[in-house]
Amino acid sequence: MKKINGYVAAPFTPMNEDGSVNLERIKDYAEFLIKNGADGAFICGSSGEGALLTSSERKAVAEAWVKAAGDNLKVIVHTGGTNLSDQKDLASHAQEIGAYAVASMAPAFLPPRRNEEFVAYCKAVADAAPELPFYYYHIPPLNGFTMSVVDLLKAADKEIPNFAGVKYTYDNLYEFDQCKYVADGKFDMLHGLDETYLSALSYGYYAGVGGTYNHCLGLYKQMKKEFDEGNLEKCQELQHKSHLFINVLGMFRGNIVCGKRIMKFLGVDCGPNRLPLQSISDEEEKKIYTELEKIGFFEFGNKK
Repeated sequence: MKKINGYVAAPFTPMNEDGSVNLERIKDYAEFLIKNGADGAFICGSSGEGALLTSSERKAVAEAWVKAAGDNLKVIVHTGGTNLSDQKDLASHAQEIGAYAVASMAPAFLPPRRNEEFVAYCKAVADAAPELPFYYYHIPPLNGFTMSVVDLLKAADKEIPNFAGVKYTYDNLYEFDQCKYVADGKFDMLHGLDETYLSALSYGYYAGVGGTYNHCLGLYKQMKKEFDEGNLEKCQELQHKSHLFINVLGMFRGNIVCGKRIMKFLGVDCGPNRLPLQSISDEEEKKIYTELEKIGFFEFGNKK
């Protein structure tokens, strides 16, 4: 199974002011990501508020992304939720419409407690789309699930034929590195914590799925180039720039809320968030813009 070896953005789901999904905006969004050098789109994940969408909405979003992406973006459809039946249906649908891959995180409510349950859960989703690569989405800061990814991979190697790898969004670089050695490096480990991208490079990884790839993908691509050329000091400077941007996100309720509004400044207005998330107010929007100007974001950010 081929590895992605590229940069997959985790896009926000565009919404209208009345809270409905804005499918028409996805074409512009896809063109924006392609223009700025993204290799794929990980849709309906945490940044995409997937857990707050209905199954029919998630299908419609997936269809719009696959159509807009064409051959230019690898579309990974995230199915994660608490209802396994819905997840299997979403995975099957992703295969039907020609998505590149499917992915799922562990449920935050009534999660598996033993590895055999964990494997069975992943296998059920993967089996619903047997022709597509399956990725496990590991994100303990959001769903609180910390079972061993290494143990999962060892079992998946034997039990899940289309298990392709992991979107690893956690700061446990010790475990992240151990995954590299399971099954002779068979699995695709996609780094998912933009704050530690330089650390991932030091372990020999560069492919990833990033929320801030929506805003400043060039920083990470340049960091990879400088790292390959041995310019560590320049890499540190670039990682610090990403930290300054991420600090701004943290001032205004994080990437899912603040990051979504920043897309408006980049020419892709993604609208409000869904409850229980509190959307950015007009007053906050002005403050965000000021903070971005202070760090020089509009010089290093993605272009319209």
